[in-house]
Amino acid sequence: MKTIGVIPARFSSSRFPGKPLADICGKPMIWWVYQQCLKAPELDEVYVATDDERIEAACHRYGMRVLMTSSSHPTGSDRVAEAAEKTDGDLYINIQGDEPLIDPRMISEVAALFRDGEVCFGTLKTEISDPELIRAASTVKVVTDARGNALYFSRSVIPSNIKDGVLAKTYRHVGIYAYTRQMLLRFHRLPQPELELGEAIEPLRALYNGIPVRVGETRCESIGVDLPEHIEEVVRRLRGGYKKK
Repeated sequence: MKTIGVIPARFSSSRFPGKPLADICGKPMIWWVYQQCLKAPELDEVYVATDDERIEAACHRYGMRVLMTSSSHPTGSDRVAEAAEKTDGDLYINIQGDEPLIDPRMISEVAALFRDGEVCFGTLKTEISDPELIRAASTVKVVTDARGNALYFSRSVIPSNIKDGVLAKTYRHVGIYAYTRQMLLRFHRLPQPELELGEAIEPLRALYNGIPVRVGETRCESIGVDLPEHIEEVVRRLRGGYKKK
């Protein structure tokens, strides 16, 4: 199975314009993400998928494979789908372009879900217990069934745990996706349902259309860069301030 990693990268961002090119220790952030992807043995090829010539130029400057894609894609998964149309792979892994410290083991973990031949769409989750994280709308929560397939994703608190004496574990959705080529191209052709638009969570398009999403559990950690001030934390960890638990 030929596995291709794709890093969707847009220049425009309401909270952090030009984020993929943000300087981290002399290199653009997208370079750090790309280097982490190269450490994952499952990936046969890695591409940056962008709609911006400045990001394309940076990729060429630093020796990264890059694909120019449409500026009209509503989600990263749709951008990865266009990358799939331009490449020859069996499995595609969508790696977030704002996680310069992504642990390559997470790529391995999501790829491993496809050892089950029934899986066509995979992602990850991690247990959380911090009440603030659980309540935060910025934290996407997920609940799964006995087989590990997603029942629902939400920015609301799920499960609600309102019954006294009963406490179900809460899991945060980790935003790495993997898809078979066939499923990804089908997903791209489907219209965005109200659930996806209202929650702003891509895999709800799959669930709405009856496509199962397998969710693996990870204990790996990463840090997302949503705002300029988050760069300081990344630099601190790169300089040795980060100790894995």
